[in-house]
Amino acid sequence: MATIAQEKRWQAELEIIQEIGKIPSCREMQKLLLEKKNIKASHNVINIDLKKDLETLTEDEYKNKKGGILSMVEDEMNVAHEIAMHNDDDKVRLDAMNTVSKLSKTKTDILIKFRKAQVELNKEDKPIYNISIGKPRKYKMKEKKKDVE
Repeated sequence: MATIAQEKRWQAELEIIQEIGKIPSCREMQKLLLEKKNIKASHNVINIDLKKDLETLTEDEYKNKKGGILSMVEDEMNVAHEIAMHNDDDKVRLDAMNTVSKLSKTKTDILIKFRKAQVELNKEDKPIYNISIGKPRKYKMKEKKKDVE
């Protein structure tokens, strides 16, 4: 059960996301919570909040959020890639290449988190029923495991 402080923080996080039109990084959210809502929270707590949000999405929300986040990361990767390829300053080009690498890793991490959330959605969507009409019979788990594999 959530505390009043958690509920206020969650509501503030939602308002900030709606206001800026994107999900900021955990550290950016930490800064925005303090500046806009006078709420102190560690970036780790905010990370946990955002993970829980992802795990509780409906399937349509899941697809929309996944597409939006990946699109944003890909746009940033494209900008960094253009800088890495065409800038005259070697240091700026190297920094841009490092940024492309970090964004690529971030994209992979995001896809992993979404995959885990999708697994959770699928678990909830598929209830298992065992119905026996007539004389009860013993359920054979070994045979069922073979069907699953």
